[in-house]
Amino acid sequence: MTLEQKRFYPTEIGKIVGKFLSDHFTRYVDYEFTAQLEDELDEISRGEKQWKPLLSSFWGPFDKLVITTEENVSRAEVMQARELGTDPKSGKPVSVRMGRFGPFVQIGTKDDEDKPKFASLLPGQKIDSISYEEAMELFKLPRNLGETAQGEPVSTAIGRFGPYIRYANKFVSLPKEDSPYTVELERALELIAEKKKVDAERVIKVFEEQGIEILKGRYGPYITDGKINARMPKDQEPADLTLEQCQDLIKEAAEKKAKRGGKKKTAKKKATKKKASKKKVSKKKATKKKATKKKTIKKKT
Repeated sequence: MTLEQKRFYPTEIGKIVGKFLSDHFTRYVDYEFTAQLEDELDEISRGEKQWKPLLSSFWGPFDKLVITTEENVSRAEVMQARELGTDPKSGKPVSVRMGRFGPFVQIGTKDDEDKPKFASLLPGQKIDSISYEEAMELFKLPRNLGETAQGEPVSTAIGRFGPYIRYANKFVSLPKEDSPYTVELERALELIAEKKKVDAERVIKVFEEQGIEILKGRYGPYITDGKINARMPKDQEPADLTLEQCQDLIKEAAEKKAKRGGKKKTAKKKATKKKASKKKVSKKKATKKKATKKKTIKKKT
């Protein structure tokens, strides 16, 4: 369930599970059946009924239904695959279904010689309402937009972390106001220029052949070879470091990392034996009560 505008709405997988249960396990999601079962369980809790006969009467038919459903209901039916139309280029069917990582549109089937094409649904798109036209729009990505002035190919697509612009082997996140389906090369080049400017301001020194850089980081300058990050010496300026110094610092950082990874953190708790504390028995001194002799006053006769 998801909460939107103070109301709960079923998720896509929730809709699928609900429909599957109502279609194939109708009796077990019926209100009257569950109410009657609750009454019988209450009778068992009060000792008015035995639990074994009730369990036997429930489990026997239920187990048979599970086996029958497993044998006769296909995975596509379970995931409620819905065919939307036919791809005009390949002539293959276009369908929408639920996958391991969420709902997606598919061109082709698993039985084809070529692998099917996949495209994830965008936020707000639903399996039961997406149209053929909307589904086909999803296959327009990645879009080739052209090249940068340096001849780097520029394209746009949607990735794990959202829409982005790609140039060469680098990436720029696409702002919310821009769509990967409509963004043009001019706008993409603006975003790339901004990204290059930010990257350039981060770079202090580069040793291109060795792939080592001195960069400005969130917590100050650091040295990196792309895999290992090394801290800057406190008594030196970043721009004054030589290649040999950088290599030594990276090597030292790598050795420290290896040592940390090799140590097994086994926190051995010392068994603290509690000394049996002997309780001091406080002997109460027996207070002898002095016999108080009652003085009897003899009445004079």
